[in-house]
Formats: sequence, C-alpha cells, structure tokens
Amino acid sequence: MNVGRGRAVWLGAWAAVLMGQVAWAAAESLDGFWMDSDGEVILEIGPCAAGQPTRCGRVAWLKQPLGPNGAPLLDDQNPDPKLRTRPVCGLTVVSGFAKQSDDTWGGGTVYVSDYGISFSGTAQVLNPSQVKVTGYVGVTFFGSSEVWSKVTHPVTPCWTAPATAKTP
Repeated sequence: MNVGRGRAVWLGAWAAVLMGQVAWAAAESLDGFWMDSDGEVILEIGPCAAGQPTRCGRVAWLKQPLGPNGAPLLDDQNPDPKLRTRPVCGLTVVSGFAKQSDDTWGGGTVYVSDYGISFSGTAQVLNPSQVKVTGYVGVTFFGSSEVWSKVTHPVTPCWTAPATAKTP
C-alpha cells in the first residue's frame, strides 16, 4: 500500500512540474492583447505572417481614437508624407520580434505614431499577465521601458467598432 501511495505522490509531483512548464511556456508568449502602462492603447500581438516565428503588433484599441478635428486619429507625424493619412487604428506598430536565446524577444522595431519615429525594441515576458517592453536607439542602456498588462477580457478591435468606443 505504501508503494502505491509513493508512486501516486511521485506521479502527482511530475504532473505539477509539467503543468508548471506548460504554464511558463504560455507565459513566454507575446501573443494576445496588451495594454500599455498608461491605459492609452491596446495592441494585438501575433505572428507577423502565417507560420512565421516573428511577432508583430497592431493597434487594436485607443483611449482617444479621434484626432483634434473629431475624425479618426491619423498617422500624421509620419516622416513620409504619403503615409500621413493612414488611420492609427489597425496600424502595425510592432514588427519583427523574434525569440532570443535568453528567452526575451528582440530584433524588432516599435513605431511610435505620436512622434513618427521607429525604435529598436525588446520584450521580456515577466509572467503570464505582464511584459516589460523597451524601446531604444543604439543600445538598450539608452532606452526607455514600461510594463504592459495582458488584457484578459474580450476586446472589440477598433477597426470593427465605432471610433467612439469606450474602454474595453
């Protein structure tokens, strides 16, 4: 009877370890909806293209979706005049993030439409509900970081919702 009980404890311990590894693997994923630290924007992160390991992100929700003229917010600070009429809603602002050997995500760029500037970027999944995002020019030491939060409730993407959509 003790042998059976010991085996059950051993199997239970291994099951707990495996479940922990599955949970951590999920925690390392960037896929999903993430809100910035100020609650101003939600990005939808996922594969850049079907079957590709790199991750990209587009604007899925904006706290202030309208510009000063009352029309949908545009990428009007873009250095390329031809791109200044693109709506910010749905705009790809994170591109080319790849899993690094140290389990962070990097090698990508982050476009900040408020300034019309692209930065190099890294992301470190801290836990299943938080990711530390760093944008920098040159080296990460000269960058700026913030912690974003996973959005667990359903988000109606701004490209399918009225421009006056409230906080999800």
